Amino acid sequence: PDPFSELCVSPDLPLEDIRSAWRKLVRENHPDAMMARGVPEEAVRLAEKRMIDINRAWEDIQATHG
Repeated sequence: PDPFSELCVSPDLPLEDIRSAWRKLVRENHPDAMMARGVPEEAVRLAEKRMIDINRAWEDIQATHG
């Protein structure tokens, strides 16, 4: 999958803006935060998978822009 679409950003954004979008997604989808909100365990497992995709997308973007 395209790392930019994974983070819901445009490829022409400055790297700092992309980083801000990545951080926001991490805060919203972090499994620990979801557990603290009391979401079902299944949702926490989905969040763990989503975090892997979010972080992989950020790493890919950093590798190409860094």
